[in-house]
Amino acid sequence: MSAVYVDRFSAGLDDLTRKQQGDHIAVLRVLNKTGRFSCFEASENQTIARTMDFILHSDLVQTTDNGYPWTGVKLTDAGRAALEANP
Repeated sequence: MSAVYVDRFSAGLDDLTRKQQGDHIAVLRVLNKTGRFSCFEASENQTIARTMDFILHSDLVQTTDNGYPWTGVKLTDAGRAALEANP
């Protein structure tokens, strides 16, 4: 008998290298593309946790509760400007 377990549905924060996880612009790009993140992705290690803390306490994004474990993300004008300034 075979079994398949799906534990991911889309590319997300955990697909970034550790170096990329420390770069708030790289993380913003992923958040802009996916529109959400899980609490598991955002706290997988200290690097991404620090970057997410910075982003979530900045004026770069607005968040919505999408039901545990998901948080919806929409970039603000400042977040979009940050991405445009760093192609």
